[in-house]
Amino acid sequence: MENLYLFLGEEELIIRNKMEKEIVATGADIFNIKSYDMEEVNVSKALNDASTPPFLCDAKVVILKNPVFLTKTPCEIKHNIKAFTNYLKDPSPFTCLIIDATDLVLDESKEHVKLLLKTAKVSTTKKLQPVEAEGWLKRQFALMGIQIKDETVKLFFNRIGRNLLNAKNEVDKLLCYIGDRKIVTNQDVNDCVIREIESDVYQLSNAIVAQDHNKIIAIYEDLIKAGKSAQELFSLIARSMIQVLVVKKMLREGYKQPEISSSLRVSQGRASYLIKDAKSFSWQILEDNVLRLGDLDYKIKSGQVEVSTGLEFLLFNINN
Repeated sequence: MENLYLFLGEEELIIRNKMEKEIVATGADIFNIKSYDMEEVNVSKALNDASTPPFLCDAKVVILKNPVFLTKTPCEIKHNIKAFTNYLKDPSPFTCLIIDATDLVLDESKEHVKLLLKTAKVSTTKKLQPVEAEGWLKRQFALMGIQIKDETVKLFFNRIGRNLLNAKNEVDKLLCYIGDRKIVTNQDVNDCVIREIESDVYQLSNAIVAQDHNKIIAIYEDLIKAGKSAQELFSLIARSMIQVLVVKKMLREGYKQPEISSSLRVSQGRASYLIKDAKSFSWQILEDNVLRLGDLDYKIKSGQVEVSTGLEFLLFNINN
């Protein structure tokens, strides 16, 4: 059994599957598998657990989720980096420590990150290329003896984007929807698959706040190719940024995920992403971007600027 794993990359579904495989291999039962969110608790608490022998079992698993202390992103919790470094130098022999850094970019200038990369078994999952994602989708249906044509595959991804986690949920819905039939049609996709344009818009909004120019351009061009108008994109970006700012305020006031989900009338999954985004950026940065969007909205409505020109200027001319 390996004692230390680091999972990196963007394909959440594939990373989850890889982690699950390693967890099963340890032989740990459900009573000896613990997960800690590093945006909510100090890493020292998780390491204390990792150093404690398993209960009536030969092994245990401790998972660190959202390890922002490995990145340049500010964290509200002052993590015990010394305890983390000491653990890396002498990990518990009976514990498999899994660090789930999905969607995070590590700050390799930090000494504890350098040590982690040297001591951990690192698994990096690159985002699937379109042809790879299409092949993955065909295999999901082929495993059930069901055919899906190339044009239907393209329609499927045009509706939901390239997030495999969303794709897997929609595949499960389609399998239930078609029943005993052995082929998935365009009409099935149109009837059953929910268009998840907002997931791409949230990613675009995050890229704007993070000033990630390459990601901004790539997502924006994909959305335009998918038939989204500049006006629609502007409205969705503004709404998503306002939601993140509102969630930031709610977190400050002590609201939890179920309350945020209910108040904003979004799913628990969407609330989880909003909370993650709200914690990733400072109040000032979020507020500045919302104000910039408000200023652009005024200029568009007063006829001072055309919506596509204004939006593209906002997206492509962000100060470094």
